[in-house]
Parts: sequence; C-alpha cells; structure tokens
Amino acid sequence: MIPRQQFGNLDIRKRQIDTLKIFNDNVTEITEFEEYNVAFESGGRNFTLIVQLGANYPNERPKFSISPIIQHHWVNVTTGEIEAAPGLVNYSHHSDLGRIVQAVIREFERYTPTVINSISPVNLPQQGNSTTILSTQMPTAKSLDNSKDSSPIEFSSKLNDSNLPNLSNLSLDELKQLDNDPQFFEDFIEELSVVQHLNEDLDSMINQVEIISRENESKESHLVELKRKLSDDVTALKNLGEKCDQLNKKYLKKAEDFAPQHIRELLQIAASNSDTDCDRHVEQFLNGKIDVQTFLNSYTCSKKLSSERKAKEERLGQQLSALERAGI
Repeated sequence: MIPRQQFGNLDIRKRQIDTLKIFNDNVTEITEFEEYNVAFESGGRNFTLIVQLGANYPNERPKFSISPIIQHHWVNVTTGEIEAAPGLVNYSHHSDLGRIVQAVIREFERYTPTVINSISPVNLPQQGNSTTILSTQMPTAKSLDNSKDSSPIEFSSKLNDSNLPNLSNLSLDELKQLDNDPQFFEDFIEELSVVQHLNEDLDSMINQVEIISRENESKESHLVELKRKLSDDVTALKNLGEKCDQLNKKYLKKAEDFAPQHIRELLQIAASNSDTDCDRHVEQFLNGKIDVQTFLNSYTCSKKLSSERKAKEERLGQQLSALERAGI
C-alpha cells in the first residue's frame, strides 16, 4: 500500500473516487485511495473491473484491468489490463474517473466479451467413446453372418416369385451350352426377372444419387452467396464499431470540456485575465499613455467582466460543494 503522504492532491483524489461511486454500482474499496473493484454482469456472467490509482494520480492515468481476462481489442490478453479504451488513451488530469469506468463497463455490457480461459479445443471422443462410435458404424462379425444368412433367403424368395424356368425343361444341348458357353450363361441370367428387378432397382438408386448430387451443387452456390453476405455484414459491423469508437471519443472530449469542475477552472483563469487587464490599464494611465476617459472606459469594462466571472465561479463552487455534501 502506498503511504497516504506520497499521494498527490488528496482532495482531488477523493473527489474522483466519489464520482466513481456516483456513476457506477457495486463499487468495493480494496485499498483506501488506491484500489477499487467494480462488479458488473455481461451475457449472464459476472466480471470485475479493477481500478488502481497510482501515487501521482490524477497527473498520471489510472490503471484498469478486468477479471476474468477477456478477448477484446481494448484488453491485453496476457495481463488483462485495459490499454486501448478511449477514456484512457485520451486521459488528462481533468478527466472524470467515474465516467471513464462507466464507459468501459457499458462497452463490455453492449458487446458480450469472450472469456479467454473458457476457450478450449473441441471435445474429441475418448478412446472408449471412439470404440463405441466405430462399433455402431461398422458391422460386427455376427451382423455380417446374419447378412449372409438373410441374403439367400431374400434372393430365393425373389427367385420363387420370378417364375424361374425349370432347368428340367431345357434340352440336353441347352444344358451343355449353359455349362460351356459363358455368353449363353450370361444371357440366360440377364433374362431372369429377378435380375431385371435388381437392375431396375440399381438404376433407380443411381438416379436418386444424381438428383441428390445436383441438389447439393445448387445448394453450394447458395452457401457461397451466404458466406459472401456474411463477410459483407462483418465488414459493415467493423465499420460501425470504428464509427462508434470515434463518436465515443468525441463524447468523452465534450464531457470533459463541459464538466462542472473544468468550467469552474476556466472561470478562474478568465477572472484572473480580467484582473491582469485592469492592472495593465492602470499602468498605462499612470505612465500617461492613455487619457482619463479612455482609462475609465477600459478599466470599468475589465473590472466588470472580472467581477462577473468571479461571481459565476463562486456560485458554481457553492453548488459543487452542496452536491458533494449531498453525496451526489
């Protein structure tokens, strides 16, 4: 823990910590004036944004990190430190700590981040599972034997239904030719009705395969078109994300310019400048460089402007103090 006396301006540090609690829920103090945790939820998962304030804060920017570590273009995936958030990139000692943290959390809530340690290889089946899969796909010896047993039965039924000519009706010469002439034997087999039915079934299956193949080819072109459209959508999303980042930077810059504390500081500077003008007019008059009327006009104008700015600065300071006492 950094000793309190080594911190920068404690009042400014305390005011910034108050804005952290005002603009964000679930803020937990880990180390006073030094480290705070901000819990939030995104995509049904709990995350913690860790805010660390160094000894030179607010003259140096705070350090943000997230737990668990996520995949995001703002985040260093090795350390979990948030490095590229616009509020940190454009940080100045006028920046509002609470608004920077709020912008970071809203980014992670809007685009659900992927947790690094949850990414794992595709679960492959274990050896036992692969054996089971193979056993369901490959026929066993018993199933092959059954297939051998069933095929003749099915074939014989078809033979019986096909009115196979009785070989006894063939002449002796035809039987000899059937035995000796392979071409005659093939022609005899081809004329069997059961073989013709099998050929018809084969032709039908070939036609079905061709139809499925043509359907797959037509779906392939549709798939290519869908991939192209997806690529265009990804590009458009990336462009929108970049545009959103640019607008967010402009928003943070405007929020910084119009922050009440910043406006008060500008009023103090402007009032000081007006007082300097008054002193310059007095010096010019005393040195005889301007006449009385010119002096009165210039001095009165500068003094009036200085008084108005001091009054506005004082009134704004009272309002800020009242808000601070009310815990807003």
